[in-house]
Amino acid sequence: MGVAADALVQRAPLDLDESFAALADTTRRDVIRALMHKPRRAGELARYVAVSPQALSRHLRVLRRAGLVVDAGLEEDARVRIYSVRPIALEPVQEWLWQVEDIWRRQLQSFKTYAESTHRSRRTRS
Repeated sequence: MGVAADALVQRAPLDLDESFAALADTTRRDVIRALMHKPRRAGELARYVAVSPQALSRHLRVLRRAGLVVDAGLEEDARVRIYSVRPIALEPVQEWLWQVEDIWRRQLQSFKTYAESTHRSRRTRS
């Protein structure tokens, strides 16, 4: 691991691991995608992502613990829970991805500079 990558790992917030662990599962990413469109009830989410209500409950628990999803009750019926994404909770993930992208951009720029200088030096020798 290079110096830039070491610095990236050291600066990563502690909750980033929990966010990535929660997002590592395809079904949970599908839940996040569904909730990005609009808040939904659990039953609607279960149908949308094609899992049983029990399985969805487990996925929602993981997403809530990671802080990626929140639920709220309806005034008229406290038994009904409406789930929504917490966009602010995705900011550390986005920031980390921007840092990784910046590392790759610099690496690729360095490689491009090296390749172009090698190509020029070979042309001048010919």
